Amino acid sequence: MVEFPLSARVRAARRLLVVTSAAGAVLVGTAVGTVVADAAGWVPVPGGVRAGLVLAALFLLPVVWVAVHAVWVLRGRAELFAAAGRHPRRRPTDRQLADHLRDEHPLSPLWWMVAVLGGLGALCLGFALPFALADGAVLAGAVLGGGLAVSLAGLTLAVPGIRRADRQGLADRRRRGELWSLPGAVERRLAVSLLGSGDGGHPGA
Repeated sequence: MVEFPLSARVRAARRLLVVTSAAGAVLVGTAVGTVVADAAGWVPVPGGVRAGLVLAALFLLPVVWVAVHAVWVLRGRAELFAAAGRHPRRRPTDRQLADHLRDEHPLSPLWWMVAVLGGLGALCLGFALPFALADGAVLAGAVLGGGLAVSLAGLTLAVPGIRRADRQGLADRRRRGELWSLPGAVERRLAVSLLGSGDGGHPGA
């Protein structure tokens, strides 16, 4: 079994994923550090800075990381399927299969994350918005209203996105089975999803 060569575009996407992971670790560490430093009285940190860092670490970072991961997986998946026609007697290595050809479609984790965060955001912001408006906090109400609109828009996009990704993932699994015969242990490994539900699915699927 010889490893399929992947292009510079796939390797660049992989490097971007590594950089995103490192930047995410720095962001999380900074967010935790500012909260601890302010709570302990070591360094005064403005509340807006703390809130921004915490929100970015909790909501923005996961979506960005999963999106960058999806780009890497999609590029590799497309090239592996294309290479199968040129090298019919070879199959990807187990690592390439696990990286790029899992049972789930690469966009499924992204859509699920957008759906979950959009639902939580809509619930929390929809609850807080009436109180802000009742207190006459126009700026806070505008910010909460904008966040509520973004959350609802994310939900509106995520639901059909999940369905499309599930259909494409099923087609990709069928195509993978037609191209390569895989050992049972490899098949079980490919059934583990990125978000860790263990059977290629997601909560609520």
